[in-house]
Amino acid sequence: MVAASIGQALVDKGHTVSVIVEEDIVEKRRAERPDFTFETFQDDGFGSRLRQFQDDVFRMAEPLFNYDELRQSRKVSDWARKHCEYLLGQGGQDSDLLARLKTAQYNVVISDYYLRCGSIVAAYLEIPHIANSPDGGRFFDEIVTGVPLPLAYVPSVESGFTDQMTFLQRVENACRSSVSIMRRSWLFSNVYNDLVHKYVSEKDTIHSLTSRTDLWLYQTDTVLGFPRPSMPNMVQVGGLMAGRPVGPLSEDMEDFMQSSGYDGVIVVSFGSMVHTMSTERKEMFAAVFARLRQKVVWRYAGEKPAGLGNNTKLMSWLPQNDLLAHSKTRAFVNHAGLNGVYEALYHGVPMVCFPLFGDNPGNAARVVARGLGVSLDFRTVTSDQLYQALLHVLTNNSYRETAARLSRLHRDQPQSPMERAVWWIEHVIKHGGLPHLRARTVELPWYQYYQLDVAAFLLGICSAVLGTLWYSCSFVCRKVCCKRGGKLKSQ
Repeated sequence: MVAASIGQALVDKGHTVSVIVEEDIVEKRRAERPDFTFETFQDDGFGSRLRQFQDDVFRMAEPLFNYDELRQSRKVSDWARKHCEYLLGQGGQDSDLLARLKTAQYNVVISDYYLRCGSIVAAYLEIPHIANSPDGGRFFDEIVTGVPLPLAYVPSVESGFTDQMTFLQRVENACRSSVSIMRRSWLFSNVYNDLVHKYVSEKDTIHSLTSRTDLWLYQTDTVLGFPRPSMPNMVQVGGLMAGRPVGPLSEDMEDFMQSSGYDGVIVVSFGSMVHTMSTERKEMFAAVFARLRQKVVWRYAGEKPAGLGNNTKLMSWLPQNDLLAHSKTRAFVNHAGLNGVYEALYHGVPMVCFPLFGDNPGNAARVVARGLGVSLDFRTVTSDQLYQALLHVLTNNSYRETAARLSRLHRDQPQSPMERAVWWIEHVIKHGGLPHLRARTVELPWYQYYQLDVAAFLLGICSAVLGTLWYSCSFVCRKVCCKRGGKLKSQ
């Protein structure tokens, strides 16, 4: 959705945008985005299997355990590799796709940061590469960009910590981050390096190709995020989707919103991937919502809960941005997904977060740290805890005032996030890449980066000087002692 929005903004500026997709979804995408051109390839169903796997994993609104996330990440990476093989032509189905792309003479490749195939395509076509990253880069990207990573105040996005960590949290953050770096480095190297050797060069790796990325578009914002080291080719464009024009609601939806009176409406959504939840949980949520004075709009496509109150409206799809912009909206119950959090920030709506997976814990931690809302554990929350949390956010004016203040801060920019993204993309196109913005760090051997050679040299000099002084002092002392001993002997 974010990539398509960026593409549409580029089309509106007069650019030709081509999208590479599998043949089995091209007709659907062409109907959604008629302004794009499409290049297709046959991937033998790996894309469909990946989407089905993702749908099965995230369909139920339940947090994932670390082991489950690791196992699923490995499976997704394997399928992403197969997908990349077919895109590049190794699968034998469409071996002329790269040749067609080369002939078309494109100016830039824009790709998702997790699917490293974009780096390979850009290197093969010998054109600049722009990476679109939803969460400010996972720690593998921090290595390839040369950004220092002070773990004392830069928390892992999966940890749910803030930039003010206790000692034990810093211990956990250091361990988690180190494991994440090693795991992702190994995973991406294992998945993509042989493809890099085949289509780019034997001396390159996926690490070296990624380090040559000209521009990083990070879906972050300093109002919501924590300050951290950065590089000139890292551009924050958090809230790309939030600034969309607000459309009118349907007549029945507008009537429902207006009928809430002064109490207002609570919007509930656990994202586009989550379709249902366990019977116990949905009945608990329905019972709590029924106790509220506010009306509730709940995005939920499962079986209707038995205890659903008259104040609650179930919908399989929500015009979320339009609802959050409505004057009657009082709170947003969500899973701390990136788009939803930034839409709530943009419109100044307090939140009750239930982080489920991925970057959700980190997003929820930022919401709490900034005073935008509260965060609850989906596995252990009780009906009373949920009810009290909702009442706390609804009746405590500090949340509404903080949300309004941060919304003003977020909007007070010389450019909108989308305008900034388009300007930088055009800047890359205009100058054929931005190598001068990349840090020299990524080209240094590890021992040079950590100054180990300098430390060894200085240690050697200090050792030589101290050794010389020690030897000289010892020599003088021996001479003096020898002379005194000779005089005493003669006397």
